[in-house]
Parts: sequence; structure tokens; C-alpha cells
Amino acid sequence: MGTALRFWRLGHQSFWYDESVTIGLLHHSFGGMLGALPNVEGTPPVYYCVAWVWARVFGYGEVGIRSLSAAAGVALIVCAHGIGSRLISRRAGLVAAWLVACNPFLIWYSQEARAYSLLALMTGLAVLAFAHLLRPVPQGRWIVAWTVFAGLALATHYYAVVALAPTGAWLFWAHRRDPRVWYAMLLVAVVGLALAPLALHQSHNTAWVAEEPLGPRLAQVPAQFVRGPGAPAELWLELAGGLAVVLGAALLVARSDGRERWRAALAAGLGLTGCLLSLILALAGVDYLITRNLISVLVLVIVGLAGGLGARRAGWLGLTGAAVLCAVGVIATVAVATGWRWQRPGWAGVARAGNLARTHAYRQLVILEDDDSLEPLGLYARTLHGLPSRGAAVRAITLIAVVRGPYSPLCWWGAACHLTHQTLDTSLHVSGFHPAGPVRQTGQFAILSLVASRPVRVTRGRLVTTLQNTPLTSYGLFVTRPG
Repeated sequence: MGTALRFWRLGHQSFWYDESVTIGLLHHSFGGMLGALPNVEGTPPVYYCVAWVWARVFGYGEVGIRSLSAAAGVALIVCAHGIGSRLISRRAGLVAAWLVACNPFLIWYSQEARAYSLLALMTGLAVLAFAHLLRPVPQGRWIVAWTVFAGLALATHYYAVVALAPTGAWLFWAHRRDPRVWYAMLLVAVVGLALAPLALHQSHNTAWVAEEPLGPRLAQVPAQFVRGPGAPAELWLELAGGLAVVLGAALLVARSDGRERWRAALAAGLGLTGCLLSLILALAGVDYLITRNLISVLVLVIVGLAGGLGARRAGWLGLTGAAVLCAVGVIATVAVATGWRWQRPGWAGVARAGNLARTHAYRQLVILEDDDSLEPLGLYARTLHGLPSRGAAVRAITLIAVVRGPYSPLCWWGAACHLTHQTLDTSLHVSGFHPAGPVRQTGQFAILSLVASRPVRVTRGRLVTTLQNTPLTSYGLFVTRPG
């Protein structure tokens, strides 16, 4: 099921803004990509190095590039089973695998061309090695595995540190007399120090996080871990999922044996310690606390919860709690896959409805509600570019506005709440142009087309004056190249 949920309708949603940055980097040469990365991204290079090769094998389309994240998401299910089985019990491992397979937050990022799913896998593999090292005499191969995957996790995303620091500290204390563990910690620290200059250079690309209120960002973490970034009946899904989590904690206390309780509490405690570390960093001024950056600790929390729901004496209560969490995940995932309200902005549909997806013998002016939207729309309307200062002669005007969808004052993921809600002015009048038909609706967008019988030169100054009398509060002016 986990594989089906991740690959089902993988290419149905359009690329959104952040993904368009990924696509732009992957079209460079390998050296060009690495050279451009520090200026446009906020993460280290491992994901992009893997995706650069992946795209040249599987293609640059939505399915081709996102399939890397989907494959990492499927591998994380197997990894969670291994962690739960090794750390707690085989039954807990099966429950952990099911919870990861159906978790809507993990599924969302398994369908996104970004580093988060690979980050979750790398930290998951480091946690798997950690689970194998919880023995009196650690095996050398697992020390090597922890070192390799911890280093790769850091080189995939800097925020891996919130999962690696607690597990690494525990290993160091448990095996502080073993020099091999000292060397492992030193090597991972060297990786972190080597990445530090790049992280400092990229910090301006993620400075926007600290500008948002910390309280709402904190409140989003448990809610989105349970029901994903968005879904219908969010309150009811959060309530059902929250009760299942409380049930798991109660079963861990009341129905588990000593070993189950201790190992599950260790996993959950390390995960929650990572969350606390993230909060401490935020309060200290290193504030990048948003839910997607905490994806590295989610597998630890899930394994700890599986220890309660999968305890030997949990019986039907544990299975019921696990089933409820899985049902919440499936409902949220199916809703996202089938309903535009919770999806990424449908730029491919905009390009088709606005007649932008193909070239024409004449230029077309596009008035877009937000400059930042040019990058993802440009993936589907490749002839689009900024309106020249001298203006341009065009025979059609397309006005695009976001007029419906789930709008939120704090939205940083790929759903349409990322966009600014506008009111489309159907009475827009530009001399020489007349409406080409009724307003068209596609997903979150409304599109109005105006046409002229012959090319009409429009300039930025003229358009700004015209648009001052419309409800549009922000917009970009672009034209298509004639074909």
C-alpha cells in the first residue's frame, strides 16, 4: 500500500515554486549546477547530485523527477520496519512500517522534487544503524554504517542535525570507551564543519522562516505530522489521529513489558529531543523551525508510537489505534490526490487554458497575479519572459488570478495556500482589446482573455495606469515569444 500511495497520481500535480528551482538546477551541467546551488538554494548538494543523474535516466517530467522522492519514501517503509524490529519487537516493526506507509506527511514529500524524502531516508538509515549499535560491544560494520549515513544525511539537509545530535550523543555516552565510536563522531563532525561555509552562504535563502510567527509554526508540527499539510475535515482528522496517539502512549505505559517500554520510550524521547533542540535553536536565533525541516525526527517518533500500539499485550486496542492512524493517512492522501483544493498550484492547467503551452505567430501579454509564480508557470509556458521596457506589440492579453482555494496566513508548502488570493476584474478594459469569451476556471485559478483584431503596442506605464483601477494588488507583466 505504501508504494501505491506514493506512486499513485505522481505526475498529476504541477510543479510548484520550490520544485521549479530544482528543475532549473537540474538542467545545468553538473558543474554548472554545483556552481549555481549556493545562490539559489538553502540545502547541501547530495539530493541534487543524485537527482541530476536520476533526471537523465527517468526524464525531467513530474513523474520522472518526483520518482526519486517516491522511491526514497518506499525505502523508508522498509527502514522503519527494520528499526522497530531491531529496537523493540517484530510486531512493533510491522506497526511502524504501516504507520510510515500511510503517513500523509511523508507521502506528500514522497511526491515532491525536493530533498525532504531523501533526508528522511538517510536519517532513517542512520537510526537503523543506531538501533544495531545498542549492544554491549558494537559491531564495526554498524559503526561504519552510522558514520556514512549520518554524513550523507547532513550533506542532504543541514536540519538532519536535530535527529543526529540526540542519537549520536546517546551512542557516544553508551560506547565512550570505544575509540571506533570516537572516530565515527569525529568524521561526522568533520562533514558538518566542511558544510558550515556553504550553510552560512545559503542562510539568506531561508531567512524568511524566522520572519513568520513562531507560535503558529510550532502548532503546525503535530497537526501536520498526523494529517499532512492539508486535507478535508482537518479538525476531525486531527482529533482521530490525536486520540490514536494518546492511546499508543497509554498502551506503552500500561500494556508493554519492560524492554518494550524502555526501547520505545528511547526512540520517542530521542525524536522529541530533536524537536526540542529545534526550538532551542529557534529561540537562540538560528530559526528554521517548520514542519518539513523536522521530517528527520518523524521516523523516531513513529517507531516510539509503534512500541505502544504494537506492544505484545496491546491486543485489539493497539491494532485499532494503528488502523485509525492509517485510515487518517489514507483519507488525507486520497483527498489530496483527487481534489485541487489541497494540491499544488495547477500551473499546467493554467498554461493550457490560457493557450500558453504552445507557440503562436503573434505575441501574447500575460498579467500574472504574482511575480514569484513565473518560475513554475514558465516550466509549462517556456516562451514566457518579462515585458520589455519599450513595451511590445501583442494581439492577446491573458489575465491570471488565484480566486479560490484554502488560504492560510501561514503557508510554506506547495499547496495553493502559498499563493495570494486575488479578485479577477472581469471589467478590465484595455484600448483596442475585447473579451474573447467568459472567464475560465481551472483549479485554483480564473483566466480572462482579451484579443485584438491587429497587434497593439502596450507599455508597462500604460498597463500600470490601467491596472491601478482593478482589484489586483500585485502582479507581473510578461509576454510570449512568437513561434
